[in-house]
Amino acid sequence: MDTLSAHLGKAGFGHLLVSLSVRLNRAIRPEDPVKIPETGIFAIVLTDRSEAEAMRVAQRLQGRAQQPLAVSGLSITPVLTGVLIHAEGARQADLDETIRNARCRLAQLGVDRLGGVSLFEHDPALEGGDLPATVAEAAGTGQIVAYFQPQICCDSGRVTGFEALARWNHPTRGLLLPAAFMSRMVDADHKALTRRMIRQSIEALKFWDSQGCQVPTVSVNISNSELSDPDFANSLLWELDRQDVRPDRVVLEVLESVAPVTSGSEARQNLSLLTKAGCRVDLDDFGTGYASLDAIRQFGVNRIKIDRSFVMGCDIDPGQQRMILAILALAERLNISALAEGVETREEHGFLAQMGCDEVQGYAVARPMPLPETLQFLANQERNAGELPGMPRRSAG
Repeated sequence: MDTLSAHLGKAGFGHLLVSLSVRLNRAIRPEDPVKIPETGIFAIVLTDRSEAEAMRVAQRLQGRAQQPLAVSGLSITPVLTGVLIHAEGARQADLDETIRNARCRLAQLGVDRLGGVSLFEHDPALEGGDLPATVAEAAGTGQIVAYFQPQICCDSGRVTGFEALARWNHPTRGLLLPAAFMSRMVDADHKALTRRMIRQSIEALKFWDSQGCQVPTVSVNISNSELSDPDFANSLLWELDRQDVRPDRVVLEVLESVAPVTSGSEARQNLSLLTKAGCRVDLDDFGTGYASLDAIRQFGVNRIKIDRSFVMGCDIDPGQQRMILAILALAERLNISALAEGVETREEHGFLAQMGCDEVQGYAVARPMPLPETLQFLANQERNAGELPGMPRRSAG
């Protein structure tokens, strides 16, 4: 699911999930609504059905859902894995418990059962498949680790910075990507996660400096929970001063959907303090929300990050090309930089470079990596910086 989300972009992946939900709702009775307990997970409670009837319904739903869908200019054929929980018996489980039981069973399925429909009895001994700790607890015990994805200049090929991306090094489930835990996070989790990521990002800057590496900045995602905390700006600036790291080396990535124009006074004050101190601000997933041009000017946004949903196929799709060119023209008029994220092919990279995009980030450059692995990447990139990707086969239409 994480790979698909990265490939389609947030807007494209959201469109896919909505389309699947609509398909499922249309294929069942009104009294059996579709619930979405987690991103990419659909739960349907069937009442007054035998096991055989429930299996037929599940297979019909799977067949409907697995028809091709048009998403972001691509034809996507979803593959769904189904788990049926038979909850009848002396101890009738409630709805939430049944759904938790199904999610636990789903997490335990082997690779050979993916893409099928499996039937299980309800097992009250199961814990329900939820993560055994909150993100705040995981951050406090050091289980949240930062992976770093490089951002490179389209002109020189040199590294302009890294984005710090959270991974949960779970003791029983292995390395979890944000999609596995972000949807269940509360304000306390967001704050603990951000503190942990900021701390590791600052440590990364000092590590690169100690190794003689030229890494100008590190970017950290900031949600409205942190921006609404009255102490956020002062805490960050204090930590930077304590670690002797210049504020202009930290980039705060803020989503369009939580941009200052829609935020409270605390968020505005925090951003004002941080930008005045020298911290940089990126507007993330640009084009998928509702940015205010006045907010971009007022809060000193340095860079917009073009969402993957606009980048995908931009070397061959005239519609994508027009969107990219419009965004780049806007950035040029506003005198701010543009970084394209989710760049997965050399052709996309080449088109973006030809059209004047300042920076790129994505699998075509490198996947997110643990901090120690960045040293080898930086050495390779320094050696091969002049070898920019070839131009696309077609020019912008």
